[in-house]
Amino acid sequence: MLNIRQARIEDICVLKKLQFQLTEYHKANLPDDFLSPEEIEQKIDLHKIIESESSIFLVAESNGHLVGFVFGELWVRKSWTLKQRKIASIEQIVVDSCFRSQGVGLALIEAFEERAISNGGEELFLEVYTFNESALGLYRKAGIAPKILIGQKALS
Repeated sequence: MLNIRQARIEDICVLKKLQFQLTEYHKANLPDDFLSPEEIEQKIDLHKIIESESSIFLVAESNGHLVGFVFGELWVRKSWTLKQRKIASIEQIVVDSCFRSQGVGLALIEAFEERAISNGGEELFLEVYTFNESALGLYRKAGIAPKILIGQKALS
């Protein structure tokens, strides 16, 4: 049975292992863009993210074991041309490779959306690399459609 709950400080060791799975996948596809697991560990303070009031950090448990997580934050979009809205931005979603295609990712997104709405979120944002076909499929299932295209070009 799958249980979605708030992340806790004692989850950090397993969260890092899950994060490293995603990092290895991203680094294999874009080796020049992504930091190593060691560099990420030095840069990101999971304690601070878990305890932040603007963060939404949820984990998925199956039979008492963490099998995935989603984290993001709420922020207010301010723009010269766009209407001001409270945005719920998914920064990362990770599902253990042994539990993919079993509904864990979708359950995490739905729980994230519920938490965002209860905190005044009006719109969901996320970024995904075009090589990540499984994530693109998950987001389609969750009703998340492409809206903004971001181009990228090396300048050296």
